[in-house]
This record gives sequence, structure tokens and C-alpha cells, in this order.
Amino acid sequence: MSTGVIIAVVAVVVIVAAIIAAVAMQGGSGGVGLKRRFGPEYERTLALHDGDTRATRRELTERVKRYGGIEQRALPAQEQERYAAQWAAVQSKFVDDPAAAISQADELIGRLAAELGYPPADSPEHVDALSVHHPHHVHGYREAHAAAAGGRHGTEDLRKALVAARNLFEGLLHGDGRTRDSAPGAQDTAAEAAPGTASETSSDTASETTPEEASNESKPVIGKRLAALTGRGRTESER
Repeated sequence: MSTGVIIAVVAVVVIVAAIIAAVAMQGGSGGVGLKRRFGPEYERTLALHDGDTRATRRELTERVKRYGGIEQRALPAQEQERYAAQWAAVQSKFVDDPAAAISQADELIGRLAAELGYPPADSPEHVDALSVHHPHHVHGYREAHAAAAGGRHGTEDLRKALVAARNLFEGLLHGDGRTRDSAPGAQDTAAEAAPGTASETSSDTASETTPEEASNESKPVIGKRLAALTGRGRTESER
């Protein structure tokens, strides 16, 4: 083999190696961006693909292409208040019937999402579309949906599912992916609250609330009911 041929072969090898390296770097960069964007949803999809990062990137990239253009419509203030009151009623119901409350929360989020422009709750695209716009909170909706589907779930599991689902509800209701519990440790505190402390809220009062009265409740009242649900109200009273 002549020197010229050897040089040509080496040059080809170097060029091919450079191309492979460039493609690998682009793929890695895209993976990092998707992982940052989707957070826990990325890890869930990765697990479903048995750790195959390429398949994970391909699926999530396809989701962004398909659903990224959805523009969530803004709800009028009156509609926001109506949905907020319905969520407050769901939380109050948890005291007496946790399973029914979870089912109603699941149905309420699905209905709200559809009204905002996402695929309907009975569509296979429903959760995938939500995961593109609310990737850090859609896992809570999955938990509530699984709990609502049946199976054996303790009160504590149902309570955690309701608290987690509330994150997506808040994000949808206020038109973004953030919640009012964005302060560090707020969600952890809610998850660690002892079950059953919601009984501090009078179930008689909740049952006597009419739809008209509920629609006039303000956000601070909703916050107080959530505090009772998660056990914060008891902590404050004991002080």
C-alpha cells in the first residue's frame, strides 16, 4: 500500500470520526435540554423506554412538535372563580369521602384542561399535551387519575394524590406552569402533614355550603381549606 493511499485512508477515518463526534454532541445537547424542560416527566419516559435515551428524546421531541403550538386560552375571572370554588368543594369533600373527592378532582382537571384548549380527557393525547406545557406538575394528575381508576389506596395515598394534582389545577387555572406553592419546601411540608388533620374542618359546614355561596368564596378561603386538608391549620392553632 502506497504512502498516498495510507494518507487518504487516515484522512477519511479522521473525517468520519469528526462527523460522529459532532452528531453525538448535538444529540447530547438536545437530551440535556429535554431533560431540563420535562424534569420528572423525562425520567418517567426514560423508565418506560428501559433507559433508552435516544427513544426518550425521540418521543419527547415529537410531543413538543405536536402539542407545543397549543395556546391555552385565558379564562374570564368569573370562570376562574367558578372552577376555584368547585376545587374548594372537592377538598372539603375529602374529609368525609376521600375516594369520591379524588374522582371529582380528576374529572374537574380534565374538564378544565379541555375548556382551555387541550385534547379532551378521554383522548389518548390528553396527558401528553399537558406534559408539554405543564411537565413538572402533570405527574400529580397521573397519580390522581390512577387513584380515581380504583384499586386499594389508603387515605394518606389519596391525600398526597390530591395535593399533587392541585399543582396542575393551579397551573391551568392561572395560565402558567407555576403554582402559588412555589416557595421552597412548601410542597414537602404539605406531603409530610399527618393524615386525618382535615377533620379539624367542620364537615357540617361544608355540606351546608350552597353552590351560590361557594362561587363567591375568595382565594384566601380556598387557602384556609387547603391548610386544613394538609394539616397546616392545626399547627397554627396549636401555637
